[in-house]
Amino acid sequence: MKKNMILLMVVLIALCWYVTVGAWMEKEENYKAAIAYAESFEERELYLDAIAEYKTAMNYSEDHEGIMMKIAHDYQKMGDPESYVAQLESVVSSYGPNEEAVREIFQFYVESNREEKAITYIAALREKYPGNAVVEEHYKLAQQNYFELYHSFQGLGEYYGSYAMYEHEGKKGIVNAAGEVILEAIYDAVEVPENREDGFPVRYGNQVYMVSVDGYKIAQPEGNFEELGVLADQRILAKKNGKYGYLDEKMSEKTEFIWEDATNFHMKIAAVKSGGKWALMNRSGELLTEYVYEDVKRDEHNFCSRNGLIWVKENGSYRLINAELEAVGEGSFEDVKAFLAEEPCAVCRSGKWGFVDTQGQLVISCNAEDAGSFRLGYAPVKSDGLWGFIGMDGSLLIEYAYDEAKSFNNKGTAPVRRENVWKLIQLGLYK
Repeated sequence: MKKNMILLMVVLIALCWYVTVGAWMEKEENYKAAIAYAESFEERELYLDAIAEYKTAMNYSEDHEGIMMKIAHDYQKMGDPESYVAQLESVVSSYGPNEEAVREIFQFYVESNREEKAITYIAALREKYPGNAVVEEHYKLAQQNYFELYHSFQGLGEYYGSYAMYEHEGKKGIVNAAGEVILEAIYDAVEVPENREDGFPVRYGNQVYMVSVDGYKIAQPEGNFEELGVLADQRILAKKNGKYGYLDEKMSEKTEFIWEDATNFHMKIAAVKSGGKWALMNRSGELLTEYVYEDVKRDEHNFCSRNGLIWVKENGSYRLINAELEAVGEGSFEDVKAFLAEEPCAVCRSGKWGFVDTQGQLVISCNAEDAGSFRLGYAPVKSDGLWGFIGMDGSLLIEYAYDEAKSFNNKGTAPVRRENVWKLIQLGLYK
């Protein structure tokens, strides 16, 4: 009886194996037949029939990715571009960044004058598949897409957030990131605040005061003030009777006006100058250092510590320190540009410019004629007398075509100059 049961089990296993193998062989034969039919239809340019056979073949195989690519190419051959690109996107959606599919999608949108769609698609893929080599390759192509906005200016300053100073007939005003005028150029001086609700500091004739975005006067200090800075860290840098000091947001004096020069506060630190030397100071007016520095590097908006990193100059060289006054990195440089973001800033050695990161490490060697600090992954650099923009890996993203260039703002526009005309270029990634 036991032997009979064993024999029965062996027969059942053999039967199951036979049925399984038979079914597999039948599926394989059906798959090959469907593929063969599809290819024969393709040879006769009967692409709809070919697509139908490829879809039949998918019922007999788990390798859909390759078949889906064939279907996409048949749509392309039969002159159905929308179905073609939709099929390619379906491949990527189902199987991730297929190299061939990603390349063809990008090319399709670019060649059909839909670069904005190409850029949007690649940017979305990059967010979903960070670090993917195929996506990064095409993202770099997207980074190189830019165009000039139609506005032009006689002068244009570095952006702070979404605003910059512009010049017209010797007067100054404010434009936004799109180049649209926010404050008409009627002032002798104007500053860009961190928050426009704080007011724009202006000088008009012999008066300094704050104006709203609508141009209305909203605050003015009492006394003989010559300069007025932005509100930053609850302090306003001002100049009175030839000396600098600080006001609070109510325009009340918070320090004596005793310094030869000074910077705006940021992260509760500012730099002040006395006797030809600089010191660092906290918001209470207490010195954090002696007057020992030959210089403290500032950006165009008079900040020296945008992200808690400060370039100080001693013995003819700049070195980097943090808000705790600790040395950052071991390098020293003959000149530097202030950090604008949590991205590398420009530094100079032996007359050539490169870049260091927030750890003080040299990340791009010093070989440019001049450079500005990184923002949004781009930095302006000068080569053979002209300016362009490089990426974080040092590769050229925007050609050397300008007489001057400044860093990008947070909306993806940057001031550039050709001869005597300033314009804005707009990155396709931020359109």
